[in-house]
Amino acid sequence: MGDILIDNKNFYNFELKFLNFMTFITKVTFIFFFVGIFQKKLDYVVQLNFVVKVILALFLIYRFNSYRKHKIEFTELDRKICYSVGIYIITISFLDLINRYVDTIRNKFILPITQPIIDHFKKILKSPN
Repeated sequence: MGDILIDNKNFYNFELKFLNFMTFITKVTFIFFFVGIFQKKLDYVVQLNFVVKVILALFLIYRFNSYRKHKIEFTELDRKICYSVGIYIITISFLDLINRYVDTIRNKFILPITQPIIDHFKKILKSPN
């Protein structure tokens, strides 16, 4: 019996696309937060990250459990998921430290440059024209 997550090529391709999409969304969110576009903690981003972490954890538990009867072949998907999980673990482990320095860097260096641009776009969006 094969591995349902790997042997079904349609499902495997979906998993790769989903992982790439979620990685892109996470990176864009962190960049927006760092730059100052997202200036307060967004609940839906926290919930989305929680869902991604649970999905990644369930994949790892299923794929690398010790009760497996046959040897697995380490695939490109496995490599990408292990890397993503490592990034999430580092990020979660140092979240307080990162938050402390992100605020300092954002307030001293990034916001003076980006705030006028953000204010300009807010002004454009609020105008009735």
